Amino acid sequence: MGMALMIIGVVCFIAGYFTYSSSKEPVEEKKQVMATTDTIPDTAATTQSSSPPSSDAVVKSEPNTNSKNELEKVIEMAIADGVLTSNERNIIKDIANTRGLDYNVIIKDIENRITTSGTAETEIIDVNKRSGDDFEKYVVQKFDKRFFKIKEWAGDKYVTGRYAQTTQHPDLLLEHSYKGKSSEFAVECKWRSNFYKGGIEFGTPEQFKRYQSFESKRDIPVFIVIGVKGTGGGPEELFIVPLKEINSNFIPLRSLNNYKKNTGKNFYFDAATKELK
Repeated sequence: MGMALMIIGVVCFIAGYFTYSSSKEPVEEKKQVMATTDTIPDTAATTQSSSPPSSDAVVKSEPNTNSKNELEKVIEMAIADGVLTSNERNIIKDIANTRGLDYNVIIKDIENRITTSGTAETEIIDVNKRSGDDFEKYVVQKFDKRFFKIKEWAGDKYVTGRYAQTTQHPDLLLEHSYKGKSSEFAVECKWRSNFYKGGIEFGTPEQFKRYQSFESKRDIPVFIVIGVKGTGGGPEELFIVPLKEINSNFIPLRSLNNYKKNTGKNFYFDAATKELK
């Protein structure tokens, strides 16, 4: 009897052991699968999120973003103080050329926004303005008052889009008188701290057209007197360029050199040939 009970106990133990083992394996296997799933990242997701952009993408996107931000900053500054300086125009032109934008459309839009914003200052007071004023005075002193009379001296003052009509004319309207004969001519004065892209941009395309229109309507010669480097009151280089001999608002250095003037000498007007030297 005791032996029988022992045999029955062993059989029950063996049966229970196999039942326990068979029920445990799926659970552990499931745990291992779950652990593997948690620790191994999704290959597609990882590749998509961590892969760096191609070099082409960086080259194409970053300059456009930077230039766009720079353009917006320049526009905001111009509108804020009501003044579109020559330096700001040059920056805008470079950005426009880089991004394939229409420079003239951008400038016109800025000028319209300055006019309607009501932020334009009554008088521009900055380094460029002072240098420009000084250069105009320098040019005026080159005309001997025994033979030249200033008939008009256009100013640059304006407020909220209002300005005198002469503001759009060349800076100086002069009359030359000698031996009972007199002749009129006009002078636009431009001082630049240095050459720009191998030449001088003395104004906008619109200004160039206005000077051409002024010359045609008044039937008098117009000259662009340009001072470069030094200061407005004492330029290192001086040029007298007849408007009729140029075809745009930009004058290359190779052309400028044909009109170089000795800074130590006064100006002379030849009434017969209508040349300012």
